[in-house]
Amino acid sequence: MEQRIYLIDDDRAIRSSLSLLLATVGWQTDAYGSAQLFQQAADDLSALAGCMLLDIRMPGKTGLTLLDEWRQQGLTIPVIIMTGHANIDLCRRAFKNGAFEFLTKPIDADLLFEAIGAAMEQQKIGQEQQKKRLLLQARLATLTARENDIFETIIKGYSNKEIARQFSLSPRTVEAHRANIFAKLEVNSLPKLLNTYGEITPIKND
Repeated sequence: MEQRIYLIDDDRAIRSSLSLLLATVGWQTDAYGSAQLFQQAADDLSALAGCMLLDIRMPGKTGLTLLDEWRQQGLTIPVIIMTGHANIDLCRRAFKNGAFEFLTKPIDADLLFEAIGAAMEQQKIGQEQQKKRLLLQARLATLTARENDIFETIIKGYSNKEIARQFSLSPRTVEAHRANIFAKLEVNSLPKLLNTYGEITPIKND
């Protein structure tokens, strides 16, 4: 999905100037004069790709309140807060609510480019990690109930003999299950299994 910049500011002049500025470096900007207009256009907040430039003071709810609400609704893109009335308390609250960066108006072009570039890269990495996680979870879902039980014991570090005793199986049967597990999960060694699936598999206490 193409990354875009979602600009929300009730000041028409700022929307126009920032959109033109960002276009000079090839970034596509969708500009909105209010949070309501943005919400009407963005049905699925979790599907947005890119980053957001959000004014902190607009008619109705503040940018900080909107950011907090949208995070709860599934907004995953980085949000850069903009304000012409900066102070330490606002800055602190912005980061507490999940803001990626906090910029004061008039916004320095170089700082804006740097912040947006970093935000775009963070979102891209996050999307790639999520895509990889979904792929690994899909592979795990192909395991049978027995294979899943044995997989969990392998992750905990049990040997084939220990697994055989635990499930009242022969070592040869455990080896067969282990081979099937490795094939389905597309790994060829125990270290690769642990490295690839260890982080997404919670360790259950016996």
